[in-house]
Amino acid sequence: MTVPILLVLGAPATLALRALPTASKDAPAGPRELLLKLLHSPYVRVISHPAVAGVLFIGSAFAVYHTSLFETLMRGHLGHLAMLVHFLAVGLLFFWVIIGIDPEPRRPPHLGRLFVLMLTMPFHSWFSISLMSSTELLAEGWWTAVGRTWGPSLADDQYNAGAIAWATGDIPVLITTIILAVQWVRSDAREARRVDRRIDRGDAGDPLAAYNAYLAALHGRDRRTAPARPLPEPRPVPPTEGSS
Repeated sequence: MTVPILLVLGAPATLALRALPTASKDAPAGPRELLLKLLHSPYVRVISHPAVAGVLFIGSAFAVYHTSLFETLMRGHLGHLAMLVHFLAVGLLFFWVIIGIDPEPRRPPHLGRLFVLMLTMPFHSWFSISLMSSTELLAEGWWTAVGRTWGPSLADDQYNAGAIAWATGDIPVLITTIILAVQWVRSDAREARRVDRRIDRGDAGDPLAAYNAYLAALHGRDRRTAPARPLPEPRPVPPTEGSS
């Protein structure tokens, strides 16, 4: 929940596209071309939907830890690494949709991204509480095979793990919310400057500029068609005292 936030703010896809060399015309597709093809693929378009990314982010924890898959993966070093890579990839996908800088197939509005964030995070707390309240040990066969004879019991360890996840889970959420708010303010400021420039240029393609031009035309027409008001007749000046 923390590492993906830092990675997506570094725009890794944009950095890779700028750093990787472009394949020559007759050469086979290189890493840059393959990355571009992946980013524009229907698969990425589907998984980058906010609802899909949120379900993967939360559902992965329940699907891995609350099934026998966790114990199976923990029994081998490659399985353990695969689990870590999976959680990192899912975190990158979710936070890319929420606060990512890299372009994406669909860019939901800031209010929609905030709604997805607020809707998803309670399920993370629910997962932590499920660990604390569970009376069944996760991957009990694996932890028993480790043969640890020191420290608290396995049940206490699992409870402490859920408590740590619950207590620290709000910190990344707070950081993400602040980042999203800053991005929202900057986006509105850029949009305001863009509209001002289009109005200054008199761009007819801009709806606001066209509306202002329409009002100006109406004002000019009213001034041309308005009847001329006659000048008032001069009033006679009354004689003052002592004048003849």
